[in-house]
Amino acid sequence: MFIVLPLLSALSSMPAIASSYSSSEKRTLQSAISSALHSAEINRFYQQCKEPAKAGEPELVMRDKSESKMLALLQERVGSQNIEQLLAADNMLTRRAKSSIVPPKDCMDGKGLQVLMDSYEVALFSLEISMPIENGLRSKTTSAKVRSNAEQNAVKQLIASSHAIALVSVTDKNLLNAVQQANYLHPDYASNYVFKVQYGWRSNISQYLGMHIQLSEREFSSTAKEWLIFLDKNGHFIKAISSDKAKPYLSILLNAEWRYDIHGNLLRN
Repeated sequence: MFIVLPLLSALSSMPAIASSYSSSEKRTLQSAISSALHSAEINRFYQQCKEPAKAGEPELVMRDKSESKMLALLQERVGSQNIEQLLAADNMLTRRAKSSIVPPKDCMDGKGLQVLMDSYEVALFSLEISMPIENGLRSKTTSAKVRSNAEQNAVKQLIASSHAIALVSVTDKNLLNAVQQANYLHPDYASNYVFKVQYGWRSNISQYLGMHIQLSEREFSSTAKEWLIFLDKNGHFIKAISSDKAKPYLSILLNAEWRYDIHGNLLRN
């Protein structure tokens, strides 16, 4: 029997690594993305609205007159003229920039084309006065990958070094009778809250155990109610991670190896 972790689907929508760009670099990136998208929209308009070539004459298609300037500014400000790489640098900025561009209604919409060009001019000016992105797009992307790999290695190392791993919930200590408290908790344990083990991996642990933090009633409402805990061979905490930050670990652990049923019986999968 396998347990499908309900947390995986709930946590799958969590954002990944935060952007590695500073506030000023974000503004530069925003101007660069907006400029590139405006240029592309103008070229698209010219392509769609080109006049049919006369017999024996080559097809003439107008292009954005400021395209060379835009590309030169991209090279100066973000260190690359790769539009695809630029648009992938920050998906949220790209989506916002796309939604703000209003293309002409049709080939006869001269007013719409002028509005598009005016907006493009503003974006280019903003890019022109912006500060260059330190080290350019490529190194930022590379550093994000390096950081991501380091984080993944840290996750794997913590799992490998743990004797027991369990998903637990916070519960009131008074729900345990006197015998259970004596069996599961240290005589000096003073907190009113304990961990109740739901399921886990590696070696199994007792169904209840003391928390890694001293939790008061005032702190209870603002404290995570589920945790992923990592224990050494002596039952000491190596680390405890609130469930909202546990996705990288659960993605590797997958199906639980043992669990407790509603009667407190240990079941192995």
